[in-house]
Amino acid sequence: MVKCMIDKINKVGIHSAQNVQEVKGKTEKNVEKSKVKGEAKNVADSIILEEGKKVAEYIEMAKNYPEIRVELVNQIKQAIENGTFKVDVEKIAKKILEG
Repeated sequence: MVKCMIDKINKVGIHSAQNVQEVKGKTEKNVEKSKVKGEAKNVADSIILEEGKKVAEYIEMAKNYPEIRVELVNQIKQAIENGTFKVDVEKIAKKILEG
């Protein structure tokens, strides 16, 4: 579960970095046209800083997330023992098809 969250966080970080590079590239082109390099650099730096804060927040959330959710595990165990545990085959099929 934690590995899955960390993978998602890493993907967000990668996509965010790519987006920042795209924005930074566009901003730099606009700066060259308008000859206002200082302002564009501040914009790009603030975008990078904001994205970095988001990634750091996600990493901190993942660190604080318990590796095993004991309450949920106990609920599922009890449902299996009682015979009340239901498998949603449509949901499983959709997840398999999503890849």
